Amino acid sequence: MTAWAFSFMFPFLLVTALLQGVAARCGKDLRGRGPALACALIAAAVVVIPVKELPLARWLISFNANFSIPLTALLFSSVVKTSFGIRLLDSTSLVTCWGFSLIAGVALYPMALGLGQWDPYSAGWGFSWLFVLMFFLTGILLFMKNRFAVVLTAAILAYNFRLLESTNLWDYLVDPFLVVVSCIGLGWNLGVRFKTRGVRKAQGMRRGRSDA
Repeated sequence: MTAWAFSFMFPFLLVTALLQGVAARCGKDLRGRGPALACALIAAAVVVIPVKELPLARWLISFNANFSIPLTALLFSSVVKTSFGIRLLDSTSLVTCWGFSLIAGVALYPMALGLGQWDPYSAGWGFSWLFVLMFFLTGILLFMKNRFAVVLTAAILAYNFRLLESTNLWDYLVDPFLVVVSCIGLGWNLGVRFKTRGVRKAQGMRRGRSDA
């Protein structure tokens, strides 16, 4: 029952983010408690609309059985930033999340599809090296004051409470949509960095010429 109820969380956040995007395109400012509450109420009403005797939110399960905790955290952070201007995940934690998700996806999905003799997905069932790895990684990120550590902690807690309709830890850490989002995020981040370096280099050349 808990997993069934939690399955409405990601669709709810997704609809909220879409409403915020549409409002922004129309020039509307949705910052503040009032607009945030209005978006939340509309999103809540949308996700429970019955379609063939099944709530609209549950239809997303046909596209992806489990939306991971990091993906949910990214969406939640985006909604909160738009509504209240608060950045729950800073640029460092975002890059860490994208990098972790991409590495996890590359390590997990090809092997799970039979492209290797070793299937790391099996490590998600019960206690294994995956749990030890997540423990040490979370500890290192906490020591570095990286906010992604909170996301990993939330994923482990969600696994313990079985908030997703899966008993495999991997499903709480990564999913195909998160890998796609991570590829886009890392690509965008690299593009911005290269562009910034190019601008700085051009400015440096101009200053050198002016000094000469």
